Amino acid sequence: MAPLIVTMVRHGESTDNTTSLWAGHRDAPLSNHGHSQALRLAKAFADVPVTAIYASDLNRANTTARRVWEANADKNGGKQVPFTTSPLLREQFFGEAEGAAWDAGKYSSAHLPWEDHRAFQIAPHAESLNDVAKRADLVLRHFILPHVLATAAVPPDASYPDQHHIMLFAHGIWLSEMLFSLKRAGDPHVRYVKSGGYANTAWTRIEIELDDPKLQHALSNADKGVDESDVPPANGRFASPPAPSEATGDTTTTTTISAEEASSIGMSPNIHALLPQLPAVPERHPSLPAAWPHANDLSEPVPKLRHRVVTFAQADHLEGLKRTGRGVGSAAHDEKQRGLKEFFSGGGGSKKAE
Repeated sequence: MAPLIVTMVRHGESTDNTTSLWAGHRDAPLSNHGHSQALRLAKAFADVPVTAIYASDLNRANTTARRVWEANADKNGGKQVPFTTSPLLREQFFGEAEGAAWDAGKYSSAHLPWEDHRAFQIAPHAESLNDVAKRADLVLRHFILPHVLATAAVPPDASYPDQHHIMLFAHGIWLSEMLFSLKRAGDPHVRYVKSGGYANTAWTRIEIELDDPKLQHALSNADKGVDESDVPPANGRFASPPAPSEATGDTTTTTTISAEEASSIGMSPNIHALLPQLPAVPERHPSLPAAWPHANDLSEPVPKLRHRVVTFAQADHLEGLKRTGRGVGSAAHDEKQRGLKEFFSGGGGSKKAE
């Protein structure tokens, strides 16, 4: 059985990262320096085989992901891998503290016992760490597990494309919760220990495989197709608020969630105040592995998994990169300027996203 390779990446520097405030779901763009970081990352991964990319819908993470997606396609004759955008990968939402000056004393949970720390909300309508963990669990069920199952029946010495490699582009707190989700998939009673921090565009490589010999055997000797009648609806019943930059079109499906529904799926009742609109689980790209039939049934635990962190918070691609002075590096990056520079240098514009 070949393990699934997962590369988890923090976004490039945003304009909010250059200030001391609670950013959360604020949709700040990359700074000029952050865009340079993203281009360095894209160059580093241009030749790396990738099966699929999953990204937060917030600008800072989604733009970082698209730079890698474009560079990877350029190195593969224009072939673009599936690109999935989902609000499930967003950073922790800080409620009424969003945009407020960062104040560790005011918003600290250090006074609470460990058991209450993860349920702590720094402000009204904010997500707790447990809420973020629920979103990470859904990413595991909807996006990661299908790739684990797809590689479970291939030989251990398999290589790409039989061995899948997916990339997750998200945010610092969320990435820590995603790693915790993987740990719980191996041991539901594991104690939470916060993983170390990520520099902007730093990445972690993880190998994931089934820890269930019976299920491995069944998959290697049976048709791995999924009965479409068992596949959950694309929109499911989980959703998060849209990024401000993506909430104005008429193509999104409005999906509201009541306080009672939020409570029934284990999320904080305050989450309903976020007025979700975008689907948490968008329509599945036809080239992706079939959905796990029990993804939406939280009473059905995921198969036991084991994972191995191969490298953590790697940022060698940033070596030698310096911020442009006079405040230029901290200013918001203008995508129109990027296109203009490419035009005059003879390069084409960025490929249109799916």
